[in-house]
Amino acid sequence: MKTLFSVIAVESKKLTRSYVIWGTLALCLFVCAIRAGGADWNTYLGNVVYMFATVLGLVGFAVLTSWSFGREYTDRTFKDLLALPVSRGTVVAAKTAACLAWCLILAGITFVFSLLVGFIVGIPGFSETLALHYCIQFMITVAINLLLCGPVVFLASISRGYLVPIAYAFTTMMVAFIAGPTELGSYLPWAIPALQLAGSSDAVFPLTSVSYLIPVMTGVVGLAATWAWWRWADHK
Repeated sequence: MKTLFSVIAVESKKLTRSYVIWGTLALCLFVCAIRAGGADWNTYLGNVVYMFATVLGLVGFAVLTSWSFGREYTDRTFKDLLALPVSRGTVVAAKTAACLAWCLILAGITFVFSLLVGFIVGIPGFSETLALHYCIQFMITVAINLLLCGPVVFLASISRGYLVPIAYAFTTMMVAFIAGPTELGSYLPWAIPALQLAGSSDAVFPLTSVSYLIPVMTGVVGLAATWAWWRWADHK
């Protein structure tokens, strides 16, 4: 366990020293800030959560996680990493934990920043109940998008880089935009975060219990495949 925490600390330091994490944060803050004009709090917070349910969650998290795994190949540090007295499974677990932690940190900073911008701009109609409602919705969509990073880290590993998983993230985002409003959207893992935000008993295609199980299975299968690849694949 001590070894795992040590590797997590190392992977976290790699992320904090990269331009990727700070560029992603800057993009999130900018996008949320420009949504503050000409709206009430209900519309504004709804837009912030929607942006995380779609673009910022699907693509932003994918960029960060794919860079963490893919850079080991592009920077040619992968063999050095395997030479360390640490099991491959521990490395995968540490990288995953560091990525998830920093995605949560970025999401939390963005939501708090959005509230501050709203108060500074003077958006009307604020209430604690409304803020709590969107905070809960925000954390649910963030959690679902984190689960969807499972296939991203697997693709980063088998493709030995981060271009393929980033392309995958953009492709899934487009699929979610196109098929999300249809009946098929309830069973597409990438459309479920946005449908969760808009979901209600009056929705045309409401989510079911199976819909929430799909992202969980997607994340578990992706991470399990990643662990198996790092553990047994022939790395030359």
